[in-house]
Amino acid sequence: MGQEQLKDLREGNRLEAKLAKGGVPASVWEIYSAFANTEGGTIMLGVRETADGSLEVEGLADPEGLCKKFWDGVNNPSKVSANLLTNEDVSLVEAEGKTYLRINVPRAPRQLKPVYVSGDQARGTYRRNGEGDYHCSADEIVSMVRDASPSPLDALVLENFGLEALDMDSVERFRATMEAVRPGHPWNKLGAEDLLLKLNAAGRVEGEGALHPTRAGLLMFGYEYEIVREYPEYFLDYREMGDGARWRDRVVSNDGTWSGGLFDFWSKVVPRLTAGVKRPFALSESLQRVEDTEMHAAVREAFVNSLVHSDYYGRRGVAALRYPDRIKIENPGSLRIALDVMLAGGVSDARNPTLMKMFGLINACEKAGSGFDVMRRAAVDAQAPLPAAVESFSPDRIAVTVYLGNAAADQAYGPNFAEAATSGPKPQMRPADESSASKKQEDFSTYPEEERAVLRMASERGEFNRRDVEQLLACGSTKAKAIVGALLEKGAISSKGASRSTRYTLSGE
Repeated sequence: MGQEQLKDLREGNRLEAKLAKGGVPASVWEIYSAFANTEGGTIMLGVRETADGSLEVEGLADPEGLCKKFWDGVNNPSKVSANLLTNEDVSLVEAEGKTYLRINVPRAPRQLKPVYVSGDQARGTYRRNGEGDYHCSADEIVSMVRDASPSPLDALVLENFGLEALDMDSVERFRATMEAVRPGHPWNKLGAEDLLLKLNAAGRVEGEGALHPTRAGLLMFGYEYEIVREYPEYFLDYREMGDGARWRDRVVSNDGTWSGGLFDFWSKVVPRLTAGVKRPFALSESLQRVEDTEMHAAVREAFVNSLVHSDYYGRRGVAALRYPDRIKIENPGSLRIALDVMLAGGVSDARNPTLMKMFGLINACEKAGSGFDVMRRAAVDAQAPLPAAVESFSPDRIAVTVYLGNAAADQAYGPNFAEAATSGPKPQMRPADESSASKKQEDFSTYPEEERAVLRMASERGEFNRRDVEQLLACGSTKAKAIVGALLEKGAISSKGASRSTRYTLSGE
């Protein structure tokens, strides 16, 4: 990387520069911990930040010696708790006759978190926030330690709870749902306690004959006032959003009119979330009305994924927000796999695998790791922007947005989706008013699928950079650069700025 390219870089959430004139700076290990516990990042030693914020190579007096000292430190448990690096992650880089050390720190796998310094987990665990590092709170550390466990945490039997903590009517409603989608399943005829055992929703403590709910059983079928004894921050919230910040319909777990458990929340909210999605007027080969679409499956998948991946000990609870043009679902907890891996699909690491099994038995979710594949297919089918995922920290939180595109059918249902959730779909759809944005999207139809996705993102956001393309398509920088280059060559987008700070917009805007 040459000097001119460095000048276009800025320190930020994933980049830190240090002069390192006196050897490996002590602060490097705090930065290493922060990057490892957040999203990963790059450390440059022998590089200084100038007055205007740009970076400039100063060079190292003894590059090979400093590189060796760094490797000695990263392999020393008294410096950092885990070495995450391979030889390819650490390199000496030449730039205009000067040499600096570049260290690419990956995001740590959950099994090795928290990554901490000086042998002190409580005071030596850091995360990255903007251009600085901060000490993790006790709650953040405990959450990382919990996630590091190889055992499914939601399978733990809660010996301080009896089966009276569960709403048995909710269990029977689950059974009825399971029987409807799996009519020949051998568990359909089991008694309630045997069914709970098979679901791993209940179990026995060694040496006892009495049944107790597991964490998963309590969450799935428990009464809200019992659930908060184990999960004090537990809260479920659905809102149909109207104008501004106002909501027009709401379902919350603590209103006392229903159990407050996950299964009943799912039963109440799925019809509300999908009520504003167009259902086609079409017939199957057996002349039965086709009621489902790719977008219906995508909305359900996003919702169930949130429920099975939540850290219910975390703050602020689950929130499912229904807008006319999109669904946004947030849940407590950090990602257990890297964001780009999650977006690419095919890999699953559920925080609550027992809950995932239960929802799978009622066909509420696709096979493990396929969630974003389902959502991407729906976006392409609906000519909508691809689904977006954002991870935030302190408190740890994941937000997933599914854009409805031309599958949005709010006008067909009137002003309130809650009415549609109970009254059912209309047999014929009125076409929604064509907005300027939808007219723009029609112009994208001649482009390949991935280029269309980038153009829709540009239409939605106004401007974007190459990193946005990498996250959107879950691809590497080389492919993102090629797609952006193709769109520039076709005149579909325009650029402004230089190098890493380059931004792109739709041409003519």
